[in-house]
Amino acid sequence: MDTLKIERFRFDGLKNVEFTLVVPHIVNILEKYPVIEQQLKNRLDALKGFLPDLDRIEAQERKWNKAGLLNEAERARDAYVNTLIRAERTFARIDASEYREASGKLTALFDKHKRDIADDRNVAETQRIYDLIEDVERTDGMINALTALALLPAYNAMKEANMRFDELWQQRNAELGTIERVDSKAIRSDCVKAVNAMYEGIEYWASESENQEWKTLISELSRLGSYYKQQIKARTTRRRNKENTGNEPPIKPKID
Repeated sequence: MDTLKIERFRFDGLKNVEFTLVVPHIVNILEKYPVIEQQLKNRLDALKGFLPDLDRIEAQERKWNKAGLLNEAERARDAYVNTLIRAERTFARIDASEYREASGKLTALFDKHKRDIADDRNVAETQRIYDLIEDVERTDGMINALTALALLPAYNAMKEANMRFDELWQQRNAELGTIERVDSKAIRSDCVKAVNAMYEGIEYWASESENQEWKTLISELSRLGSYYKQQIKARTTRRRNKENTGNEPPIKPKID
C-alpha cells in the first residue's frame, strides 16, 4: 500500500545556497501536476512568492566566494591556540627541572589571557590572539620557553592563521558592505512554513481524492526528501570525523 505521507528532511541542515536551490526545485515539481493548480493554488502562489527573496539570498551568499578560506583560517587558529593550552596544562603537571621554568612562563601567559580564547566571538578572538602574540614577543624568555617545550611551530602557525583570518574577515566585510543585506534566517523560516503547508495540503488531498496524481506527486517529493536526508546525514558524519566540509560543493537537487 502506497504511503500518503511525504518523506521530509531537515531544511535547517542545508547551507543558504543549498536552500535557494532546493525550494525552486520543489516548486518546479509542483507545477508539473495539474491537481496542485486545481486544489492548492493559493499555497503554491504563497510558496512562489518567496522565490525573489531566495534569489537575493543566493546573490548575497555568492557575492563573496572565499567563505571556505575564512572558515579554514578560523578552524586553524582555534586548533593551534587550543594546542598551546593543552600543552600548558600537560607541562604544568610534569615535575621535571628541565621544563619547570618554561612551563611556568606558559602558565603565567594563559593565566593572564585566559583559556577560553577559541570560544570567543570572531572579532573578539582575533584581538585576544593579537594581544597574546604581543605579550609573547615583548616578554623576555617567552620565545625561548616555547622553543624549549617544542611549541614554537604551533605558536607561529596560530599567529599566521590569525593574521590570515583577520585579512579575510576585513575583505569579506568590505565586499559584503557593497550589497543589500537580507535576513536569510527569517526568510528561510517563513519559507519552510510555506513548504510544510503545501505538503500538508498534498497529504490531505491524497487521502481524500481518488486521483492517482496525488500519490505520484507524493512519491516524487519523497524521493527528493530521501535523497536530501542521505546527503545531510553523510555530511554530518564527515564533520563528526573532523573532515573539512567547508569547501565541499553544495548539495544540489537530484534530477530523476
